Amino acid sequence: MTLPPFAVSTGVVLGIVGAVLVSSLLGAVLWLVFGRAPRRQRAYKRGQRFLHEGEWEEGLAAAREVLRLGRMPRAWEGRLRNLQGECHHVAGDQALKAKGYEEALKHYAVAADFLSLTEAEFRTRVGEAMLSEALRQFAAGPPNNEATQALLARLLKIQPGAPAATFWQGLCHLRDGRTDLAQAAFSAAHETGGRGFIDPPLYLGMVLLREGKPQEALRALSEANRIDANCPFVPLHMGQALVAANGDAGLAVRALQRSLSQRGLLQWVKTPEKVWADAMPENRSYIRRLAAKYDYTCPLLGKDLLPAINRGRMALGQALYRLGQYSDAADLYAKLLQDAPPTLEVLRAHGLALAKLERYDQAYKQLRIALEQEPRDLMTAGYLALCGALGKPTQEEDRPRNVAWSIRLLSKYEKYGDPEFAALFGRVYAEARALDMAVSAEDQLRLCDVLASVFAIDPESAAAYDHLAATHPEALRPEHAWIYCQAAHQHGLKGQCDLDMFSRTFHDAEHAAPFYGQRSWDFEAVEFTYLERAAKGRPGRFPAELGEDYADRGTSRLLARSRRQEEEGNKGAALATAEVLLALAPRNVLAHDRVARLCYQGGDLDRAVALLTAWHGLEPSNHVPLLRRAVIEGQRGNPAGRTEALRQALDLTQGAQRAAIAILGARLALAAVGQAFQPDAASSQAGKPDLPTAETLLQEALRAEDGNAEALWLLAAVRSTADDHDGLAALAPAMNQPQVPDARFHYLAAVCFLAARDYPQVLEACRRAWGEASLLVECRYLMGWAHLHLGDEAAAIREWEVVARTTESPSAEHARALLGRLRFGRGEYEEAFPWWTGLDPERRGAWGLDEPLRGTMFLAGLLALGAGRYEQAAERFRDAGKLGLRDRRLGPLMTLALVKAGQEKLFSGNGQVTEGVERVMH
Repeated sequence: MTLPPFAVSTGVVLGIVGAVLVSSLLGAVLWLVFGRAPRRQRAYKRGQRFLHEGEWEEGLAAAREVLRLGRMPRAWEGRLRNLQGECHHVAGDQALKAKGYEEALKHYAVAADFLSLTEAEFRTRVGEAMLSEALRQFAAGPPNNEATQALLARLLKIQPGAPAATFWQGLCHLRDGRTDLAQAAFSAAHETGGRGFIDPPLYLGMVLLREGKPQEALRALSEANRIDANCPFVPLHMGQALVAANGDAGLAVRALQRSLSQRGLLQWVKTPEKVWADAMPENRSYIRRLAAKYDYTCPLLGKDLLPAINRGRMALGQALYRLGQYSDAADLYAKLLQDAPPTLEVLRAHGLALAKLERYDQAYKQLRIALEQEPRDLMTAGYLALCGALGKPTQEEDRPRNVAWSIRLLSKYEKYGDPEFAALFGRVYAEARALDMAVSAEDQLRLCDVLASVFAIDPESAAAYDHLAATHPEALRPEHAWIYCQAAHQHGLKGQCDLDMFSRTFHDAEHAAPFYGQRSWDFEAVEFTYLERAAKGRPGRFPAELGEDYADRGTSRLLARSRRQEEEGNKGAALATAEVLLALAPRNVLAHDRVARLCYQGGDLDRAVALLTAWHGLEPSNHVPLLRRAVIEGQRGNPAGRTEALRQALDLTQGAQRAAIAILGARLALAAVGQAFQPDAASSQAGKPDLPTAETLLQEALRAEDGNAEALWLLAAVRSTADDHDGLAALAPAMNQPQVPDARFHYLAAVCFLAARDYPQVLEACRRAWGEASLLVECRYLMGWAHLHLGDEAAAIREWEVVARTTESPSAEHARALLGRLRFGRGEYEEAFPWWTGLDPERRGAWGLDEPLRGTMFLAGLLALGAGRYEQAAERFRDAGKLGLRDRRLGPLMTLALVKAGQEKLFSGNGQVTEGVERVMH
């Protein structure tokens, strides 16, 4: 069959098209099956599905399949890394859940790399998981200790130095009893933890305290206290450490009382399982984290708080005991005995506290039990012996037997160098002495040796040394006597063998002095105590034990001591020291002199005179005690005694020395001081200058030493006082000694020259004297007289005006009177009367100047009236009337003067007539 042409072409075309379509479809299928992109897409989706199903290994295999396909677009690289990272992350989570911590960390490390995260985040996550598991295992108890340690070791490999892991390792070591490793772990945890967690220093302090290292424990516990002072475990153990270290007992009491109060540990006594979660500080405690989830049993304190509380109470009792609060301590121990089994430590402490309270009978029971449990305890035995000796016996006759039993008990326990134990020894033996019991030399020697081992110098110990010396002197050791002497000096006590003990000490001073020096005791002070007691007990000589040559040395020491005490203002002690010297050396003139001086200074003039008299008896040729006696006799108001002493002194001297004594006697005769000591002296001359005696003695001085300047001017002063002008004139030639430096001499020389009418010499002597400021005014007064007598009245007036204006000068009043007289004589009445009116009225009357002054006033009024000075005339007439002038002319003259003055004002034309008249009339 033949087809049309177009039909063939269509079939061919369709065939070709079909072939092409089949070929394309086949290619597409082949591309979808074997093409790189579809295969990559299918592998990635498969990996995502495995990842979501937790099949991380299949997910990683799919990722590897993608990688095998070779090159890929950049977007696919990120998607593939994310797939691989997520697979490793899931692998890490699964390993962590299965406690494959190291494997988990490896996967996390790969995941961190793929996911561009930090490995530290994953490492912390693994560490936290391991720590949580370690806490669970630790809380399970000691059987899991090895597993806990192993896990913590693995954790520390992952996180080296992790503070929490290190701390829990330390607690595991505590469970194993390896405290050295535990301490190292706690210290490391504290340092690496930034010192911010309380547990490491707290447990370190607790461990050190248990091991008997309280000082180190205090340092660690102080760190814990810094982190949180409110945690009750801290003050509990700090207080115990302070007590164990013999630290501040008051601080220990406050810390323990705070910890053991109702707001402290006592609030958890019934629920101890809550204490660690409640009492430890939040966010600063490793233990609190564990206790919040599990039950925590402390490796040191256990589950029950009562043992720890009782240990704190025991420490509190010890601190109270040290503070002397024995009653509080005893009450605390009594409560402990009620709440807990009676341990040796509590029984002993309770007994000691009761003994301190002098409740000896109660203390005896406790201490007896304690000593039976621990027979070697010296302090328990000592206090038991004390209770036996001082307790109340059933019958009074049993007391000596009880004391004897106490002494036998103490004889088994010798301990040297312990002050408390020595005091117990001393008190027991003091009771024996009080009962007058006979105690063997061996027992007494043991007592004194124990006391000497602590250098006991209290009165009770001194009595023990003294009793041994009295009952068994052959047993006394040198050290016993040395220590007794220090006690006697310090406390002022005296035993029956007092002087013998001092004799023993100073007989062996070569060894005793260094012994004193080692203790910083004053050997010289003890030496004085010996001298003081020897002066009372064996007066008349220095103790022979001090050496044959000691008298001079002892005298020097006692005198120096007395002077030093006087310089320090302690005159009573200075006199007592001097009295010791006088008693030991009754013929020593220095002792008489010293005691007499101090008695005089203290106002005991009678004793001073007696001592000076005794001194003169020892040295009849020495005039010094006579002079001193003369001074005191004068002060006592005894002129006869003063004169007699001076006479004897003058008989013993010649020349300048005799003159000096005579001058001294004259001064005593002139001194009016007797009233200061004996105002009621029987002698009418007491306290009054004795001018005749003074002149006699001064003349004696001039006979002994011709031209003695002091004797001359004193004699001039005596004669001037006695108004002996002839005697003053007679002294003038001898007073012409311009080379003498004493201004007083030249002033009195001027007085003598004035009496002798040698006026130029008066002026010369005054010029030599007025270099002394106190004599200047008086010299000008004398110079005024000299100028007057030489005819220079103006010069006299100049000098006296200076004197008259001086209020301090005794010559001022007389100068005023003289100035008034001179002005009057010259007719200068207005200038005369001010000098006279300025005089003291009584003295003016005594000098007879009142009448001349009234006349001068009247005459001045007449002269003023005649000169037309009417107002001035009226004033003068009025003043004359006031001064007592009785002249019948006075009234009319005053009226005339007033009228004239009024007229003058009336006609003056100045417009002030009325005022002028009124003023004049007034």
